[in-house]
Amino acid sequence: MARSSWFRSSSRRVAMAGRCGCGGGTCSCVLEVEGPLTKEGNGSVALPWRLGVDKGSLFGDIAGAGLTYDKGTDKLQVCLSRDTGNNLRFGADGCLYAPGGETPVPDVCARPIESLPAAPNVVGAHDLAGLMGPYSSPYQVDYCLAAGVDIIHFHAATSSDGVGVVTEYADHRLSAGRSSLYLTQDAREMSSATIRSAYNYAGDVDDPQAWNWGDDDVDLEKRKDRRGGWYGWLAQRYYQPLITDFMRMIDGKAVALLDASTDPAGTSVLEATAILGPMQAVLDHCAQSWALLGVRELTNATTVQNRGMTAIMMPLRPATWGEATLPYPVADLTAAGVEWIALYSRYADSVFTAYKDAGIQVLMRGTSRQSDYARVSALGIRGALQYDPVYYRGPGTVAGLGGREYRSELDPWEHRRMGNGQLTYLTDQQTISNPSARGRTEDAEQGLLLPAGWGGGRDRVSVLCGWECPVQNPAAYRITVDMKWVSLAPASATGARMGLLFGAPTDTDLYSWPQGDPVLNPSGMRAAAPSGYRVYQRQNGEIGIGVFAAGGAYTVLATRTSPAIAANVWNAYELVVTADQITFTRTISDGTKYTVTAVDSTWRGPYFWVEKVESVNGSANGFIGKVRNIFCSTG
Repeated sequence: MARSSWFRSSSRRVAMAGRCGCGGGTCSCVLEVEGPLTKEGNGSVALPWRLGVDKGSLFGDIAGAGLTYDKGTDKLQVCLSRDTGNNLRFGADGCLYAPGGETPVPDVCARPIESLPAAPNVVGAHDLAGLMGPYSSPYQVDYCLAAGVDIIHFHAATSSDGVGVVTEYADHRLSAGRSSLYLTQDAREMSSATIRSAYNYAGDVDDPQAWNWGDDDVDLEKRKDRRGGWYGWLAQRYYQPLITDFMRMIDGKAVALLDASTDPAGTSVLEATAILGPMQAVLDHCAQSWALLGVRELTNATTVQNRGMTAIMMPLRPATWGEATLPYPVADLTAAGVEWIALYSRYADSVFTAYKDAGIQVLMRGTSRQSDYARVSALGIRGALQYDPVYYRGPGTVAGLGGREYRSELDPWEHRRMGNGQLTYLTDQQTISNPSARGRTEDAEQGLLLPAGWGGGRDRVSVLCGWECPVQNPAAYRITVDMKWVSLAPASATGARMGLLFGAPTDTDLYSWPQGDPVLNPSGMRAAAPSGYRVYQRQNGEIGIGVFAAGGAYTVLATRTSPAIAANVWNAYELVVTADQITFTRTISDGTKYTVTAVDSTWRGPYFWVEKVESVNGSANGFIGKVRNIFCSTG
């Protein structure tokens, strides 16, 4: 409760008031006050009376039209109307500003909040489209703008000198392990000059995604420019940006979502402090009409809105899938005038519906699968924030999403980076930059390396080849791919296979999550019933074709023997699909071909994956696999 202290009684004054029975260090007086006055203490020398004012009660009662009391900032200020057409706002100097003449929002291609597509077609880039590049990189802003996404989301914090800065995560920390900083530190504890001069060059030549040597203020030999980055060899070097850098780039061409929400488990920075720099950046760029400011605490949402900006609630990700508890009472949000909320896809449908039915605009923070759009549409919510928004929209085949054709991309791993829609069971959990999420590329040789242990000994562990999907003619196409075992598995008769999953009607992940197992599936991921086909190469030489029934049951359609796999030797494979037949061919290094054929027309869906399975029962049977030159042609 905010109070202002007006009067402090002293022992000397109390001694003079003998008729009240005060004296000798005690006081039997009774002091009564009425609101908005407050009192503390008991009138003794040790605890003298302290009179104060409850400013919230006082200003809440006396604030007439045009004024409001903000509990978050403890200030009485002008109340800005949120009615459509109001141009009055706070200027960069904090004073009222009524734009005159030319509007500060560009007339050409201006995309204010009110212009966002209707439900369910809003497409936002979560963490600057974080499947395609680092979460704080300026070139990812360019990527999002070029792709024409509706909302560009990034993490925003406040420096020690009150400047809005960009960070990678909700912990608001900058890592020494991935930049020229000497120590990992909260942004709030560094000046904007220090942050802006930090140079990011993560990774090394052996493991460009994961290499992180941590804090080291002694070994200067390590502190040098390194090849590689979080995402292969993708233009990883950049200076850490300030929010103003991003705002100049976006400039009303998309809605900027400055996510200042904090994770209390990962940072000691108060959200009420974290929002100060981002709010000022919005004011500096007159961006009130094209900026959303993300917060987790409702009090801070009120502060944002009292400053004439639009708040969006960003609750934490639930620990498990299917969470049905609302992160905020609906009545609290509507009473505070909150109009937007972004919920992780882990929430149950009932949570999305509760907010949507109250008139709140709801975005789903999803997994970037095209199949997610069906859920967004069925819920009738406004849209989605996706880590791979270009793939999520599709290649222009879904009316209203504004997708663009992307399927001419050829072998992204040749360039030691990832392709659009390169998704796995781990990326669905937003484990984006972990080296086990999507495998990794290597400098020395083209291809995607899938490490030993990838998949945890479960079935249908696969990488979606989204840059080739959906296949343009699912009833007649050809896929070629090269595969090799970099190292061999201990057992090869029942596991240790690589191949393709294909013909699926949707791109829903096919990984066989063990249900009810808190160790192997701590977040309670749901297992999808597989659909489509499998062609495979076992380490022992067997090649084959199998089919999944509608309920998930698996049947082998055809097999044949071929020479056992040798380590570090590439083999070429070809899959040919026609309306009623499937043919799978292995070509070994001397040119000899081995072919297996099956007549079946159960599935002709447009999605396919690269599969690498070590075992299906959780047992350790690790081997390193590698794939390259995946190409799909129709007809």
